[in-house]
Amino acid sequence: MPAHFDLALDQHTNEALRRESTVTDLTMRIARLAIALGLKLDQEEDVHRVLRHTDAPAVRDAHTHAVVHLRARAWTELRGLLVLRYELERHLIEDMGLHLSRRILEDAELHLTIAGFHPGIDGLHLDIHHLFGDPSGSDAPQR
Repeated sequence: MPAHFDLALDQHTNEALRRESTVTDLTMRIARLAIALGLKLDQEEDVHRVLRHTDAPAVRDAHTHAVVHLRARAWTELRGLLVLRYELERHLIEDMGLHLSRRILEDAELHLTIAGFHPGIDGLHLDIHHLFGDPSGSDAPQR
């Protein structure tokens, strides 16, 4: 095999590993925020609640205001991170193809499970299902 082919293969492998790490780190933060907000993002209703969430009403009590402010920031961050992950997933498929993208997302989900997160808390499994269909069936992508 020519050396330039080996180099290109190594670069492609390193890029796939870097993207997997990025998705894993992002998804871990999403999972932590979902837990803090009492959400389980493998449920469409919770995902829609996050994406449509608006700022909480003003509160007069200083302590309550601080708590409401922190929760509002968590909702905003979670919404932004979900949108960012959707964009990363789109670019991943465009750049790496369907098969490798699915592997990267499934490996990221596995890393979360190994780290002790409950399956589904981060919504990545739901994303995988929307992007690639049911792994046990022959569903067409829905997103």
